[in-house]
Amino acid sequence: MAKNVSRAPKASQPSNRPSKGIFAFFDKIFNMDRILGGEFPASQLRYVLWVSALIVIYIVSSLNAESLIHKIDKAKFALEEKRADYTTQKADFMKAGKQSEIIKKVAPMGLEENKVPPTKIVVEE
Repeated sequence: MAKNVSRAPKASQPSNRPSKGIFAFFDKIFNMDRILGGEFPASQLRYVLWVSALIVIYIVSSLNAESLIHKIDKAKFALEEKRADYTTQKADFMKAGKQSEIIKKVAPMGLEENKVPPTKIVVEE
């Protein structure tokens, strides 16, 4: 007849838990015994880290995209301001070049408008 053997590990038998290393550290901190039934899932850690890295890359890229959109909006606003300034200055220069405006500016100097129209000089050869 076969002997009845208990399934509990004896003190002389080593357990499956790592005693040193990063996984032992995680096992001590997170105490996964209740959730996973005994040991830290070291084989699944690669996938968890890979997904975590992808999430971080996604967050960083979306933040960069948002900051780029803000920079583009600021540049558009600055361009519209410069365009408005250009249009205003161009209108002011066009107005200042008119004969009536020039006469107003030179009148205090004692100059006045010529009332006689210019004559055309024709040279015959």
